[in-house]
Amino acid sequence: MMRPVLAEFDPSTVTPFKMLRSMPAELRGVVTNLHDALKELRSTVFRAGQLVLEDGQVATQAWLEGDVLARTLPTILQSGFMARDDEGALFSPHLYAKLLRKEEREARKAQADAQWEQWQENGDVPEGMSRKMLTARENGKKGGRTRKGESPEQARARRAREMEQQQAQRHMPLVATVAGGKTETQNPNKKPNGFSVMENSVSSVSIDLELERDKYISSSSISGEIEKTKIELDDALVRRVAARMVSVSGMSDQIGFAVSFARKWIGMGATEATIISAIQKHQSVMPSTEPPRRLKVFEAAVLRGIEAQQVMDAMPIGQPAEAHKTEDMHRFEDAWSRATQVWQKAFADCRDFGAVTRQWPDLAQEHGLPDVPYDRAAYQQFFSRTEAVAA
Repeated sequence: MMRPVLAEFDPSTVTPFKMLRSMPAELRGVVTNLHDALKELRSTVFRAGQLVLEDGQVATQAWLEGDVLARTLPTILQSGFMARDDEGALFSPHLYAKLLRKEEREARKAQADAQWEQWQENGDVPEGMSRKMLTARENGKKGGRTRKGESPEQARARRAREMEQQQAQRHMPLVATVAGGKTETQNPNKKPNGFSVMENSVSSVSIDLELERDKYISSSSISGEIEKTKIELDDALVRRVAARMVSVSGMSDQIGFAVSFARKWIGMGATEATIISAIQKHQSVMPSTEPPRRLKVFEAAVLRGIEAQQVMDAMPIGQPAEAHKTEDMHRFEDAWSRATQVWQKAFADCRDFGAVTRQWPDLAQEHGLPDVPYDRAAYQQFFSRTEAVAA
């Protein structure tokens, strides 16, 4: 495509083409004709080889009368919708800027293609990663895209400053107070601070945060994150809860997710009864015509159940009620402990959750356990009902 002869050109100074709306109708028509003519010629400038077209020739190419172009051209040049290059040829700044942007995109694409071919030849492409994934990772290392209105040079300078600030924060001087010296004059109208500054008593103590972090605190504490206390989880309990979740929900294809959710919720303090009860309650209110396909749908219900459990645990219990329930709770804990041992042994023998569930009434009768399903809430309800009848 033919382009104008220019020593320098700044695309940012081009008049927005939408400003043409505010121009007179005659001027809008002339500019539109000039642009249409250049597009048909596949050019950005009215030039035939080395020959610069005169205004009359330009009017012929744009289907304009000579006097119309002569009358409107000064205003068009002044408003920036057309311009003249260094040799006096009439050209469109908008089409030229568009051509430059296209060439920049093609150059970036060619560079990316060459880089991708080089990675493939050198064997630097990790297995399982596509070109798009690898490009996203490389762009992330560079700090992502530039901000709006920011040039690539400004973006690189900003990222360099951010990296320097991050490096400086790893080795920062802290201010320590040294005993002695004279206190400064206090303003009686000034609110008291939590500490006082001593004149000539402030010394700069350099502390290497990298070393101190390794000795005392974790990296998450350096970045302002609170490190949560890790709870040691019983793998057998996690597997049992996950198996019950799969059985209750009927999602046999979600075993891996069940283990992950069970570990997460138990780590948050949830009991097995809380998790299973929340899933069952949520299933009861869901429409039967659209059965759930992911265990994720139960997460909100389980989290609400965990909050309710924590509230119930924090509620004060009166002394008379505590004394009245002591014997009942002892019998419940003993029966539940024996039931858990029987269940674990039966499950270890056949490794079939459904089979153990079907055999549970016979197993409970054989070991002298209540005739209720293997569920903590069911056992609690059974012994609470027994206590109420006895009372």
